[in-house]
Parts: sequence; structure tokens; C-alpha cells
Amino acid sequence: MQANTSNTPAEFPLSCEEFARLNQIKPQSVRARLCRFGSYYGIKPKKLVNGRLAFPAVQVTQ
Repeated sequence: MQANTSNTPAEFPLSCEEFARLNQIKPQSVRARLCRFGSYYGIKPKKLVNGRLAFPAVQVTQ
């Protein structure tokens, strides 16, 4: 079995709280948007083995 190296932890370094702080919103807003639409305005987090979400270090622009 080969490991999937396309989504390394370096590409998804942020937790939900850190991603929310970077985008100046509440973490619950991110979680709610993910629950309703499957992404946060086009940004899909990676689900880690322990069940947590890992986000890329990007800011959402309008």
C-alpha cells in the first residue's frame, strides 16, 4: 500500500481555530459553513486520522 503524499501536513498546517483567526471570523462560522455546504467558500479542509480538520494557510477574499 502506498501512502498519499499529495496532501502533506505542510500544505494543511492550520486548525479550524487558527484558520478562523487568520480570516477574522469565529471558528463556529467555519464549522457551520462546512456542515451546510461542504466547504468554506471553496476551501475544503483535509480530515485527519484523529477526526480533526486541517486547513490550508490561505485567506478568503471577496
